[in-house]
Amino acid sequence: MKDLVDNINRYIKIWFALFSNSLTRDMEFKSNFIGGIIVDFVYYGMHLFFFSIIFSYVDSLLEFTKDDVIIFLVITFLTDTFYMLFFSGNLMKINQLIVKGDLDFFLLRPINSQFLISFRYVKSYTLLSVVILGFLLIKLIFESTRDITFYNFIFFNFSFSMGLIIWASIDFCISCLSFWFKNFSTGGWLSHQLLKFSQRPDTIYTGWLRKSLFTFLPMAFITSVPTRTLLYGPSKNYLLGQILITLFFLFLTRLMWKKGLEKYESASS
Repeated sequence: MKDLVDNINRYIKIWFALFSNSLTRDMEFKSNFIGGIIVDFVYYGMHLFFFSIIFSYVDSLLEFTKDDVIIFLVITFLTDTFYMLFFSGNLMKINQLIVKGDLDFFLLRPINSQFLISFRYVKSYTLLSVVILGFLLIKLIFESTRDITFYNFIFFNFSFSMGLIIWASIDFCISCLSFWFKNFSTGGWLSHQLLKFSQRPDTIYTGWLRKSLFTFLPMAFITSVPTRTLLYGPSKNYLLGQILITLFFLFLTRLMWKKGLEKYESASS
C-alpha cells in the first residue's frame, strides 16, 4: 500500500513539473496565450446563441428548463476546458508521433509511457476559463429555483470527474487506432463528431439513439448525467452505469496501448 501511495505522489510531482514547464513555454508566446482564451469564449458564445434560438420557440426540453440548460452548458464548457487543460495538447498528437516515429522519445523515458503521452503538455491558458466558469456555475446554483443541496454538489463533482475520464478514454482509444491504420489522421474528426452528442441535453434524444448514448456510445455520461446529478440529486442507476463505463474504458485504453505498442514500428527498427 505504501508503495502505491509513493508511486501516486511521484506521478503527481511529475505532472506539476510538466505543468510548470508548459506554463513557462506558454508565457513566452503571450499573443497565442490570449488568443486561446478568446477562441474559448467565442466557442461558448456560439453554444449559448444556439440554445437561445431554441428557447425562443419552446419553454423547456422535457424536464430541462431554460435555466437548467444554461447550467448544463456551463458544465459542458467546464468539461471541455478541463479536457483542454489536461489532454487536448497530447492525445491529438498521438497519430503524428506514430507516423513520424517520434513516439520513441516517450517510450525511452523511465516513466509509464501511457502517462507521459497523455499528460506531457498542459494548456495553461485554460486555467482562467476554469476559474471564470467555476464561479459562474456556483452563481447559477445559488440562483436556481431547484433545490440543489451540498449533497448534490458532492456527487456532482464525482460524476463530473467520471464524465471527463470517459471522454479522455474514448479519445485515447480513437487515437490508438493509428497503431493499426498506420495513419489515422481522421481520428480527430471522428472524436469531434462523437463529442457533439454530449453537448446536447439527453432529453432531446429518443428511441434507439438515446439508448445508445447510455450504453455502447456513452456520450450522455459525459455531461448530461453530471448535470442531472447536480439538479435532481444522485441516481443509483446513472452513477453505477457511469462507474462501470469509466472502468471499462480505462481498461480498454490500457489494453489498446499495450497491443498498439506491439504493432508500433519505431524509427530505429
